[in-house]
This record gives sequence, C-alpha cells and structure tokens, in this order.
Amino acid sequence: MMDWLKTEVHFWKSEGTISETQLNSIISQYDSLADSEQKKSTAFYTLISAASILAGAALLLLIGYNWETLNYIAKLGIIFGITISFQCLTLVSRFRWKNNTLSEVFSLLSCISYGSGIWLIAQIFNLNAHYPDGFYWWALGSLPLAFLGQSSLLWFLVIVLEIIWCFTEANVNFNSTWLFFGRDTQLPSAAYLMPLLLLPGFIWAHLKNCPTTMALHLIGFACWCLSLWIAWNFQSLAIPLFGALFALYWLAGMVIKPKKKLSFVSQQIGLLATWPMLCIISFYAFQKEITERIKPEHNHGYATADGLFLFLIGITITILIVYFKTVLSKTHYKPISFKEIILAFAILAQFSLAPAISYYFGSECSFAMFIIANISMLGYSAVMMDEGLKINSSPKFFLGVSTFLLWTIIRYFDLFGNVGGMLGAALLFFLGSLALIGLAFFWRQRKVAFHVN
Repeated sequence: MMDWLKTEVHFWKSEGTISETQLNSIISQYDSLADSEQKKSTAFYTLISAASILAGAALLLLIGYNWETLNYIAKLGIIFGITISFQCLTLVSRFRWKNNTLSEVFSLLSCISYGSGIWLIAQIFNLNAHYPDGFYWWALGSLPLAFLGQSSLLWFLVIVLEIIWCFTEANVNFNSTWLFFGRDTQLPSAAYLMPLLLLPGFIWAHLKNCPTTMALHLIGFACWCLSLWIAWNFQSLAIPLFGALFALYWLAGMVIKPKKKLSFVSQQIGLLATWPMLCIISFYAFQKEITERIKPEHNHGYATADGLFLFLIGITITILIVYFKTVLSKTHYKPISFKEIILAFAILAQFSLAPAISYYFGSECSFAMFIIANISMLGYSAVMMDEGLKINSSPKFFLGVSTFLLWTIIRYFDLFGNVGGMLGAALLFFLGSLALIGLAFFWRQRKVAFHVN
C-alpha cells in the first residue's frame, strides 16, 4: 500500500496537483504506521521461525538418543514417516487451514528432516561417497518447497546449504571434477552447477519483489565466486576480486531497475561491502604480500582474466548509464548520481585491474596501489557525505562521516601507532567523539530547518 501511495503522490506532483511540501507531508502521515506494522510482522515471523528450528533440533536429538537401539527397518520408518508427516501438515496448513505462517514452519521442518534423512540413511547402510553431494541433494530437494513458499524462510535454509556445498567442494582433495555425463573434465573440484541452483531463487525474488530473498542470493553468488577462486588456487587475489564483484553490485543497483526494491538491495550490499574491501587493500603490507606471492602454481593468469572480465562488465553497465540518462525518459528511471557512479566505477577499476597490474609490474606497483586505495577511501567518504547533504539522507551522510573517522583511526595505527602510542590513540578517539557530537548537532539543526522550509 505504501508503494502504491508513493507512486500516486509522485504522479500528482508531476501533474502539478500537489507541491513537493505536500508530497512529503502526505508520505509522513502514513510512513511511520507502515513501518510499525512491518516491524511487528517481522518480529512475529522471526520468533516463529526460531521456535520451529529449535523444535526440529529437539526432535532430532530425541531420535539420536535412541538411535542405536533401533533396527534398520525402524530407522527407515522414522525417517520417512517424519518427513512425510511434515509434508502433509504443510499441505493441510496451506490449502485447508489457509495459514501461510504455519505452512512455512512445517515446510522448514520437512526440509530439515529430509536433509537429516540423507545423512542418516548413509550412516545406516555405511555408504561412503563424495560427501559434499549430500549438501547438494539436500539443497536441490528443498528448492521446490522454497519456490512454492510465501516467504524467505526456506530460501535462507537453501542458501546456507548451497554455500556449505560450494566451500566443501572447493576444499576436498580431488584433482578434477566429473561433469557432462561422467566425463572427466580435468577441472579443479568446485561447485560448477551452483548458478543452476541459484536461478530459481532469483526468479522467485523477482516475481515476489522480495528484497530479502534477493539479498540472500546475491550473497550466495558472491560466496560461490569465492569458492571458485579457492578451488583455482588464487586465494591471494580473492580480496581484490571480491571487491570488484561488490562494486558491480553497487553499479548495477544504481542503474538497472527491474524493480525498485530489488535494485536498492543490490546497491546497498555493494555500497556497504565495498568499503571493508578497500580497507583491507589500503595496507601497504597487504599490497606487498600480493605482489610477492605471484607464482606460476597460483594460477595468477586466471585471476587476471577474471578481473578483466569483471572490468568489462562494469564498462557495459556504465554504457547503460549513459543510455538510460540520455535516451530514456527520466520518469521511467530514478535519478542517477553521477558522483556516485564515477566513484563506484573508479573503485571497480582499481579492484578488477589489481591482479593484472601486480602480475605485470610486481612489487614495483605496491606503493602506488597503496596510495590509490587510500584516495578511494577518502573519495568514498566525501561522496557519501555530499550525497547525504544533497538528498537529505542521514544514513548516507553518517556513513561518509563514520568511514572517514574509521580511516583516520586505521591510518593512525598503521603509520603512526609506534610513535604516538596509547596517548596518541586516546587523543585521536577524543577528537573523533567531539567531531561526532558536532556533526550530530549540525544534522539535527539542518533537519529542523528543512522541515520548517
């Protein structure tokens, strides 16, 4: 209802029926009430979900306590009986009782019992196989129920299982992967089928316009990329590549607009996750380590190719920005901040080209990369503060302020910690607290002036 109301009042404003002040006044009358109801619903659903997980754990522990005294027929009967019972309760709750919350809880319990059954049956018959496959089949079997569900609860379980599968596949000691009807591909062991498991979740999130599920799958995709980099043995460059991926999320969320909520969550994940990656590469010691660990057995050339591929995707998105801004009507797309676009693209270029630069120039580029990383951190803080002031967004403004203060503290301990010691750190923290107090009063006065105007 809030989405509908906001669409309508913006249309009335574009038609000249109401002013900007009237638009903000109308929205403020209903926004707080909608947020309150949303928080109540989320809290209730979270408690119910936690209760169902604890109930499932209690049931499994009860079975495990008496497991050794049962014969294999009784064990199989318990496994299939519990799973089928929860499935039936799911159907009854959904279609007869019309209770979606209870249906989601029973669906979660049925998926937990189904996955537990995979491992218990393997234990009953002493099956010794490629153990990551257990997580794969557990996630695959839970997908239909998650797709038919009404919330993100089952998708959370599926994503956790898929992430576990990715990293277990990457860490097992197998030299190659068997794909394409059993043919040995000579590729390192990794979860190459992960995109097929993620695709239904992306489709569901788009159909339901659910930002939570979209965020879970974006995180799952990032974890899959990390598992591939581990499997291909260029972990030393995982941080720059990870940063490039999050910068792509940031760019895509600002430009591509399939649905407003979904693009916003992509932008927020990229925006918030990019700064920690910058923080890590801003240390000179880290830059030296990257360049000194370049060895043929680390597949550095493949990492360079991955970085260049991410950079090409970023260029494509930037071209889309120009197209959306100059060709398409502004009424169809949200306003684009060119300062933020330039910042995100510069950070993307820095991360994605880092493997190639370190590959070709070695340790000679360490100091330059260190300087560029710190300039990017300062640019990040400046742009966030500027955007926060321009669009009157307190989260962005204080994100810029906090990242600048954190940068100051990090650089102090990195460069001057041995000189200033504890007294210097105490003085720095005190000055930071004074700065935050001053900014808080400044923002409060600015908000008051804005509402008066």
